[in-house]
Amino acid sequence: MRAESPSLIPSARGCLVLLSLLLGASLAVRAYAHAQAADSGGIAAPGASVPSVDLGAGASLPRASAGRHHVVAGSCARAALVTFVWVGPYGSDPSLVDTPDPEDRVSYIYRGWNLGHRFATVSLNAIYFIRLAQARLSTGRNPAADDIAVKIVVPAGCDATPDTVLVAFRKQVSSTD
Repeated sequence: MRAESPSLIPSARGCLVLLSLLLGASLAVRAYAHAQAADSGGIAAPGASVPSVDLGAGASLPRASAGRHHVVAGSCARAALVTFVWVGPYGSDPSLVDTPDPEDRVSYIYRGWNLGHRFATVSLNAIYFIRLAQARLSTGRNPAADDIAVKIVVPAGCDATPDTVLVAFRKQVSSTD
């Protein structure tokens, strides 16, 4: 009885080649990212300042002030509520923070994206995991670890849009500086 080495079928051979290429690409990207980090001075020192929350249009808010804010926008009977919530699955559920009346309109704004739909929490978690995967592939730090989204609750009967509330909030923040 002659012992022959088993031959791979073409699809198995193709998968093995594909996995080898992916491994090579991963190692090349990691080596490139490591070289870039060494050229730019490396990782920031612990205790480095945490960036402020960017509200767009040149307005920013220190993270220490990011919390709950009441904003008067338009001709609303009640003030709209602007709350800053952590992005990601490890914090509190942003949909449970400041639970509004059933008729209130809730919208999340994250990096310019208006997530004013029903599955905004799922979208925030998906964005978090996509940015986490991107960081793992590039050997960088997790860029979404300290990200904050803006939750805007527009009271029922108010004709203001979340964008109008955000503009009024920017004015409110810039007037207190």
